[in-house]
Amino acid sequence: MAAGGDAVSEQPTEQTVEAEAEKAPECAYPGCKRQPVPKDPTVRGQAPKYCDDPEHNPMSAYRAKRKQAADPAAAAQAAEEDTDRPVTGAAATAVLVRESVLTAVKGLQAELPRYVQLMERVTDPEAAEAQVAAAETRAEARIAEAQRELVTERGRREGAERRAKNAEQGKTEADEAADQAIRELEEAKARFEAETRRIAEEAEAAVAAAQADAEEKVAQARADAAAVAEHAEEQAAAKVAEAEQRAAERIEQAEAAASTARVEAEEEVTRVRSEAESAVTTAHQKADVKVTDAERRAAEQVAAAETAAGKAQTEARRQVEEMEKTVEQEKASAREVKVKALHDVEDAKARVSEAQGKVAEAQAAARQAAADANTKVEAAKEVAKALHEEVERMSTAATTAQGRITALEKTTGDLYGQLRTADVKVRDAEEKERETRRQLEELRGRKK
Repeated sequence: MAAGGDAVSEQPTEQTVEAEAEKAPECAYPGCKRQPVPKDPTVRGQAPKYCDDPEHNPMSAYRAKRKQAADPAAAAQAAEEDTDRPVTGAAATAVLVRESVLTAVKGLQAELPRYVQLMERVTDPEAAEAQVAAAETRAEARIAEAQRELVTERGRREGAERRAKNAEQGKTEADEAADQAIRELEEAKARFEAETRRIAEEAEAAVAAAQADAEEKVAQARADAAAVAEHAEEQAAAKVAEAEQRAAERIEQAEAAASTARVEAEEEVTRVRSEAESAVTTAHQKADVKVTDAERRAAEQVAAAETAAGKAQTEARRQVEEMEKTVEQEKASAREVKVKALHDVEDAKARVSEAQGKVAEAQAAARQAAADANTKVEAAKEVAKALHEEVERMSTAATTAQGRITALEKTTGDLYGQLRTADVKVRDAEEKERETRRQLEELRGRKK
């Protein structure tokens, strides 16, 4: 019956466990329906199994479960005491329980040395210290690894910061170079404009001077030609006048001369006039040649001045174009340096952020490892202490139980003797009762 009661008591427990597994998470403390404490996402490890009640922890849950496991036996004992024949029921139950108790005691005697050995190993300070030292070694190794990663990431971060600083400095230098190139371009443009104005002014002055010189030379040539023509005309007029005068003198001196003398005089006048006209024509031609030559030289000087001005403008324009091209190239280089610097800065910031994240993770992992190690060590110490106390209690209980079993067996023997005596008395009483009834029946039969 006791075995059947144990089976009945175990079946609801299994069903309860299955039902609890299907429901929402609850506190692992027996009888508590509250939800466990939520898991901190920043802390590694398993989720908490108990609620926020400080009394609900693995050790108190273990004790509560043992207490609940002991309750059915107490209930059965109370049920046995409530019967009409407590002594007889207890004796019968004791006979049934005796074998299981003896088996349990033998099993306990067989397993107790091994259990004590295991508990001695659990409570062994050297083993605990070795386990704690191993946990601390692992934690220190993880901390050292995290510190090495921290140093490495710090070096990477410093390198990235240096590259970012160099890139920023390069960007500043590129901006300064671009500004300097722009200033030089503006100065070159100003110089070019001033040089262009100067060359244009000089060209205009040269052209004006050449034109003035040409006009002056043309005027001088014309004046010279006019003077030559006038002089030639004056000479011709003088010669004509002289010829006429000589002719008149000859006419006057030789009126008597015949027509031949008059003809000669006329021929002389004609010849002189022809020479005078020829001299005038030659003078005009020479003057025209001088004027043409002066105009040609003036045009050549003007063309040379204009060509020089054009070459100066072309050369200045070419220099400006080259400077503009150089400035554009410098701007492009500055933009490339700026873009590269910005990219390096962003890359450096990303690496620094990643390094800081890894450092934070390593530090959190190290802290968590240390906390886990400390928690495990403390839990191991508590479990070892509780198990040691439990071993001592069970040893004491086993000794007490053995004494009680011996006393109960002796008492049971006495009770068996008393029961046998009582049974004899009961049988004697029943026999006497039957004899008395038989005698009564005989008396009744006699009366009839």
